[in-house]
Amino acid sequence: MSARYDPEEFEADDAAPEDDVERAAPWLVSFGDVTALMLTFFVMLFSMADIPSEKWDQTIPLISTSFTPEESEQIRPSSELNIDNVSLVNALPTAYLNRIFTDKLKRDPVLADATVTELDAQVVISLPSDALFRPGRAELLPEAGEAIFRLSGVLRQIGNRIDVQGHTDPDPPRADGFESNWSLSLARALNVSNALESAGYPGRLTAVGLGDSGYKHLDEDLSEARRYRLARRVDLVILPDADGQ
Repeated sequence: MSARYDPEEFEADDAAPEDDVERAAPWLVSFGDVTALMLTFFVMLFSMADIPSEKWDQTIPLISTSFTPEESEQIRPSSELNIDNVSLVNALPTAYLNRIFTDKLKRDPVLADATVTELDAQVVISLPSDALFRPGRAELLPEAGEAIFRLSGVLRQIGNRIDVQGHTDPDPPRADGFESNWSLSLARALNVSNALESAGYPGRLTAVGLGDSGYKHLDEDLSEARRYRLARRVDLVILPDADGQ
């Protein structure tokens, strides 16, 4: 007696239980949909973008061009303008400048009566106006111009900033052309500054007229004649900071 083959019975025996089949997590379906939508969105943005053709044509050759070491050595920046090297002079200590200018002025026949004072980290060279100008005048005397020329030779060696300050005594100007002591002191400061520049001083000079404002700061124990003589002066104020020559 032969056994009869039953297909339904065979398939039922080989089929795996429905609970044992691994199913995908439900959130993966939603994640896949969102990813597909975002990809579609960015593709649409890129397709709608308008890239200027002229910029594209300029950029592509720069990206695709390569230089060999030999070619790069031949490429050099060129310019029709030649800029000279600039050497900066450092500002010198005021104590050192005090000694240098005191020794220099003592040996000068015109500026021997000048005084050098170190005050608040500044060196003040007080040039007596009686040795530089005629009374009530602002033009430098010939020998005074020569003395300024000699002094500029020392000033050229330092990098400190210099202010030129003109002073007068309290009496009103006696010469025509000056309405006040301020205008006279400013004219004298300007003429000394111009003389220094003409002698080759390369730094920046600031000329200031102070009139007779400095007279009240002089020692009251001095005689009136002495105070008047000290009030008539042109100060070269050497500051501690560099002028950037």
